[in-house]
Amino acid sequence: MVNLSLYEKGVFEQYKSNSQRARVLSENWFSSQMYCPCCLNLKIDDYPNNEKVKDFFCPNCSNEFQLKSSNKKFTKRILDGEFNTMMRFINLNKTPNFFLMHYSNEDWFVKNLFIIPKFFITSSIIEKRKPLSDTARRHGWVGCNILLNNIPDEGKINIIKDEKLIEMEIVNKKWNKMFFLNKQKPSLRGWTSDVLKCVEDLPEDKFTLKDVYKFKDYLEELHPENKRVEAKIRQQLQILRDNHILKFVSRGNYRLVNK
Repeated sequence: MVNLSLYEKGVFEQYKSNSQRARVLSENWFSSQMYCPCCLNLKIDDYPNNEKVKDFFCPNCSNEFQLKSSNKKFTKRILDGEFNTMMRFINLNKTPNFFLMHYSNEDWFVKNLFIIPKFFITSSIIEKRKPLSDTARRHGWVGCNILLNNIPDEGKINIIKDEKLIEMEIVNKKWNKMFFLNKQKPSLRGWTSDVLKCVEDLPEDKFTLKDVYKFKDYLEELHPENKRVEAKIRQQLQILRDNHILKFVSRGNYRLVNK
């Protein structure tokens, strides 16, 4: 049984800053309590310190993970590392899976934990930040944000929600549901994820092709290199249908499965 308590007496004696305590406690908890949602292996191992982009890996399936923790709920965006490094990892198909942990620094309990699978980490969800000013120690350095609002619900898999642990098999089933994206090139999976997000934002499960065409300007902004957006939308709806995320009802009519 997973213990949701982060508290370790020794950590509180060693560190005086709550931010230092939180970093050590969350990493210790993850190493001792977290399983691999990709293959359900019960043990995840630590990478050596200063490993770029990733913190942990599964010794069974070799999936890699990065953990981000906060005492506030994750909402619109989260800070990440250097922009060019992130984009290089995306283009090389080497991004880790991201775990986002929300904890309380009053009772030191894990409140919420969800995973963003690596195949949902695309250029469409990365926001380039302004370079650090000339007076900064690392002046000119350019970081990035991960835009949570640009990720479909299917790409945010709950593991702990409101201090309740989701069954491992349910988590793994949701992971496998969208795993077909992992076989696509990064540029194509970005399109699939973005179109799915548009479909999820529609008010009804049932929708028409024209409904999705209304997102043309939004998708064109995300993918300025493509000048045939409507054709791309049709292609992505076909991919989502073939992988049982959408159901074809009749010509030009679809239904989102299990919204």
